[in-house]
Amino acid sequence: MTELFRRTVLAGLGVTPVLSGARRARAAGSLVIWWGQGFYRQEDQALKDLVAAFAKETGIAADLQLINGPDLITKFIAGLQVGDVPDVVQTNTGWIFLQPQAAWNDQLTDLSDVIAPREKEFLPAALDACRYYNKVLKKRSWYAVPIKGATLMEQIWRPMLHEAGFGDGDLPKTHDAFYDFFQVVQDKLRTKGKRVFGLGYSMATRDGDSNTLFSSFLIAYGGAGIVTADGALHVDGPIRAAAIKALERLTTPYKKGYVPPGAINWGDADNNSAFLGKQIVMTPNASISIPVAQMEKADQYYKEIITTGIPAGNDGKSLPNVLQTVGAFVPKAAKNIDNAKTFLRWFTDPARLNGYQKEIRGRFLPVYPAALKTDPFWLDPSDPHRPVAVKYGLIEPTIAPWQTYTPAYAQVVSEQVWTAAEANITQKGMTPEQAADVAIDRIKGIFARFPMG
Repeated sequence: MTELFRRTVLAGLGVTPVLSGARRARAAGSLVIWWGQGFYRQEDQALKDLVAAFAKETGIAADLQLINGPDLITKFIAGLQVGDVPDVVQTNTGWIFLQPQAAWNDQLTDLSDVIAPREKEFLPAALDACRYYNKVLKKRSWYAVPIKGATLMEQIWRPMLHEAGFGDGDLPKTHDAFYDFFQVVQDKLRTKGKRVFGLGYSMATRDGDSNTLFSSFLIAYGGAGIVTADGALHVDGPIRAAAIKALERLTTPYKKGYVPPGAINWGDADNNSAFLGKQIVMTPNASISIPVAQMEKADQYYKEIITTGIPAGNDGKSLPNVLQTVGAFVPKAAKNIDNAKTFLRWFTDPARLNGYQKEIRGRFLPVYPAALKTDPFWLDPSDPHRPVAVKYGLIEPTIAPWQTYTPAYAQVVSEQVWTAAEANITQKGMTPEQAADVAIDRIKGIFARFPMG
């Protein structure tokens, strides 16, 4: 996390930073779109093609700016303070803290009139994830339009499993057994002289993957109710015990050398790079971006990379996964709000949005459930990755991100409270109990600053 990024989020989107460089000039009436840069070329090209088609069809000039995700957030927050914002924004990590807090501060445009005509067509969970509380109006509304979704997945190198003497059928089905298995795989590969790590855990106090991984472990140990739908915080008793267990289970393998030492500094793309560089046997990842980036390499895509969802709980029962909904939003200070809404209505036409998601190789889940019935692309049995992602994101149980219920939890994530707790264990020698209590005290202080109602 950059220092500007940290300062701005800690101030609750309320500082006055200086924008670096000249502002990009815009033609009068043109639509300015800031969109998170894709992980591979096809993502960016698909969007460019659609924006060009929109401009041609509607006559509305559109200035598309593709920006690296963390830079986009930093630039947007800075722009809010000087009144220089785009008309449409989409960033894959906006749901983590940017959208909940901007909606809380009455800085986003209510998009209910965009969603209403298609409300019954959208995935209900995706719509729920785009409803935020506005402290000025004292009510919730839709401040983003669902574009795509994702849940935590697991990617595994099949050849490394085979070299360690295992096959697909040896993968354990329950949580602790599953992750412990890759420590055994590492040990066996090390005896063969292979300098690889069994577990590709993201553990940095930056970006989003580390928080996504911690959330999954917290849920696995009984912490799903840390924030309830009324925005209330629950961090004592069973939730504290779940947090301690999650911290212990994530940090112990790191301290024992089963996670790359550099994982405490990884950004969101670094576990992808470590996996594709064959430095790690498996990695949890917040989409199927790893395999789809290798589609041109047929052997890797179809034979060598395994995709599976999160394992079941230690009791054998399915665990809910956090459904991460990526939405597009319109700043309240945008200069062309009507054109922005026109673009979002056009872009989220079900057939058009489905076509776009196919063009970006199905990296993300559809937000229109009908696509699963009308387009065989999503459940194609010959594809080893997409149907798995659909199963765990749209068929198995999911829950909404906790920051949907209150911007207080968005602030918890922006301050990296839980990943800082991991760092307190791996780098400062705290026990999991000590680190959990420090985190819980901080979280209680944050929630006190965000009264609901």
